[in-house]
Amino acid sequence: MAPRKGARMTGFGRIAALLKDANYRRIWVTGMCSGISRWLEMLAVGVYAFETTGSPFLVALLVILRLAPLVVLGSVVGTLADRFSPRKFMVGGMALGMIVSGTVCLLLIFGVANYWVIAASAVASGFVWSLDMPLRRRMMGDIAGSDRLVTALSFDSATNNSTRMLGPFLGGVLYQSFGAAGAFALTASCYAVGLFMIARVATGVRADEGGKEPTRILADFREGFALAAHNHDILRVLLVTVVFNIWALPFISMIPVLGGETLRLSPGWIGGLAALEGMGAFIGSLAIAVVNPPIGLRRLYFFGVVAYVIFAFIAGWMTVAIAMAIAILCVGLSAGGFSSMQSTLTYSVAPPNMRSRLFGLIVIAIGTGMIGVANIGYLAEEFGAPFAVKVVAVEGLIALAAIGFGWRELWNRRHA
Repeated sequence: MAPRKGARMTGFGRIAALLKDANYRRIWVTGMCSGISRWLEMLAVGVYAFETTGSPFLVALLVILRLAPLVVLGSVVGTLADRFSPRKFMVGGMALGMIVSGTVCLLLIFGVANYWVIAASAVASGFVWSLDMPLRRRMMGDIAGSDRLVTALSFDSATNNSTRMLGPFLGGVLYQSFGAAGAFALTASCYAVGLFMIARVATGVRADEGGKEPTRILADFREGFALAAHNHDILRVLLVTVVFNIWALPFISMIPVLGGETLRLSPGWIGGLAALEGMGAFIGSLAIAVVNPPIGLRRLYFFGVVAYVIFAFIAGWMTVAIAMAIAILCVGLSAGGFSSMQSTLTYSVAPPNMRSRLFGLIVIAIGTGMIGVANIGYLAEEFGAPFAVKVVAVEGLIALAAIGFGWRELWNRRHA
């Protein structure tokens, strides 16, 4: 049998072919804009909170507030996405982000903003974030089809990870030059571009059709949880996401504290330090999108998190800026495997009629990160950020060992 045309393409050729699809390209750009806004704002509000309050816990609280909507709305959004137009939800989310960020920018310019105004904006940002996976990435998967799925979602993950590099870097530079208002001005602009792009996505896209009867929404909601509870493989996929967000991702919330308290860096240098995590994740994800390594989706997913917490543990010991920078870059490289495979693996293991609902459960799993951020924030408040980072990393390794030991498909060469 002759190989398919797509199989003869290089990795970069497959990416170029995807970007020729106007709908894929517009959804991809929307993700870039949303990602830059998210990570730029996360860095800026972290620096603002530490400068104005001096409390590591209040820095962590902003991340908790950002994650709360994911827990509350994740599965609801995923269920509704099977019934109504995902594009319309995304349009509303981008508009909300633009309005909130623009308003906070003006309040900062006029000197009437405070910590709690910033906290309210974090909740709104979390709502926009809750739309990304069950809506935007589901749409991308449907456009790409099964033959191009790994490339489509890995490339999107790679570029999304690049926003974890660009966002903090721009946030640090803008904060140092113009204060928090400059960071929020760029955030509002990015949301405006994302709004323009998602509004132009054709309504005929399969994932945008909706149109099912809304009368079974509650039943569909229950079916999503039942699927995860009774499917051993899907449950492990969700549990790894929970571990990542409780014991790995909170490390990012401590970078402003480590940079300011341990290394005594300026906001611009703290932004550069945080950008290294995104740079590493971008390099790792892009490599996977281009090479499409044959070691298995589950192994990239699982061992990416294992490596992440190991390098986070190492970063907790660093007291010199260069050594800290290298450790953070390695943390990011490890994140590439996890982040690339999260959407791809979720899309692959879910029945077609359950994909949005399973993506919604992944969003809830991401939202559990507020537990981890509270944990690391409390430990940092009481014992210092380096100690907190090391303890949380050890906890994460223990949890991963428990999951990996019983995951049959992870060790089965045919399924991994």
